Amino acid sequence: MENIGEIFKDQKIWESLFLPKDFQYERKLTNDPVIFFIIKGSVNLLINGNGKYEVFSREMFVTQSDDSYKITTLEQTHILVCNVPMEAWYNEQKLIKELIPDNINASENFFKLHVKKVIFNFLSLMNIYLEENIHSEVFYEIKRQELFFLLFFYYQKNELARFLQCILSKDVKFKKFVVVNYLNAGNVQTLAKLANYSTSGFIKKFQKCFNESPYKWMQTQKAKHISIEINRGGKSLQEIANEFNFSSYQHFSVFCKTKLGATPTGILEKI
Repeated sequence: MENIGEIFKDQKIWESLFLPKDFQYERKLTNDPVIFFIIKGSVNLLINGNGKYEVFSREMFVTQSDDSYKITTLEQTHILVCNVPMEAWYNEQKLIKELIPDNINASENFFKLHVKKVIFNFLSLMNIYLEENIHSEVFYEIKRQELFFLLFFYYQKNELARFLQCILSKDVKFKKFVVVNYLNAGNVQTLAKLANYSTSGFIKKFQKCFNESPYKWMQTQKAKHISIEINRGGKSLQEIANEFNFSSYQHFSVFCKTKLGATPTGILEKI
């Protein structure tokens, strides 16, 4: 999956799903957690072919990385989905660390929470934004950060510790270092040196925490940042190319074509 345009197409930050009764929705997760909000209706949830749970209207749950999920609707159901890659939690790292001592039930396979009224109202607005077809990755990222704030403000620590166990189970310190330093490092070797790892040791540690190679992950993040900068406006394409240390504009153009599915000029034309 090299084309970031396809990544955005296949895995948006927010998704609204209106599903009929007895509809089966399967998802194999290989990288990042996903939050499912049952807005209306109810579902059966099958995890890895054995663990079976029921989730009802105004309840939410987080999926674990590398698990297989099969959702069967018990009635006509509306589900709101928020994809939450690990790097998206960076601003909440301090709050997440505070949950770890209380995370005594991290081994349980599934935990759901009731969607409180203020969260439900927030989700109702999100559904309107999606229906209105607002096209802005920056906007939806801001709304994801707002969701994080609401979760930490309105829920007890012991509840969040169980709800976010798939986040807590990761190496928070290592992931924080990667997110803070990868843009300035430029390549895997430099990032490994900054982390005081051998290159091979760093790659092994990285793959364990992020479920993919550091090179592929860094290229994907770079493409996402470039996409956001182009869509945001305010900078010339040459300024963006210089900011991301491309040796030439031609190199920058080829990178965008490969990772974003269009040249920088082509992306602007679509906007």
